[in-house]
Amino acid sequence: MYVVAKLAEYVTVYDAALLRLPGWPLAAAGMVVALAGWLLGHAAPASRARGRGALALRVTRVSMLLLGAGWSVFIGVALLAQHARLRTALGGGAFTVVEGVVYDRPGGASGELHWMVDTAEGAHWYRYDGSPLAAGYTRRAPGTGGITNGVRVRIADVGGRIARLEAAPGGSAASR
Repeated sequence: MYVVAKLAEYVTVYDAALLRLPGWPLAAAGMVVALAGWLLGHAAPASRARGRGALALRVTRVSMLLLGAGWSVFIGVALLAQHARLRTALGGGAFTVVEGVVYDRPGGASGELHWMVDTAEGAHWYRYDGSPLAAGYTRRAPGTGGITNGVRVRIADVGGRIARLEAAPGGSAASR
């Protein structure tokens, strides 16, 4: 007689393949600065100002245009490249599957900066990272990001970055 165990059904919490342009608000902030520099040039033309005021206005306007546009291009391309790496890995199956239980405050962690997924093969450690410059799924602190302590998860890990996260609804450490 065979016993068939029901596998945990997972709900997708994060999937990099479903996101088109994550981080676009951060890149767009540079365009807002560049637009403000352009508007500054049209609102107060340098021809009306004389002397130091005209020079300061020109320097401010050009700085805002160049720094804002440069920020948008640099940050936008960097975020897009990191995200494309995750999407490509998911599409090509070039990821490690990590399936286990989340521990927000694991023993042995250096400080409160880490969380862990306990699997049959061993522990997989991840770092809390609330930076908008980070690619992939991030958590700012324990209990954030759609998962909590004791939840059973399945992760598509690409070089330490979480490209896909699925969580079992109602999971707990007792249901390992």
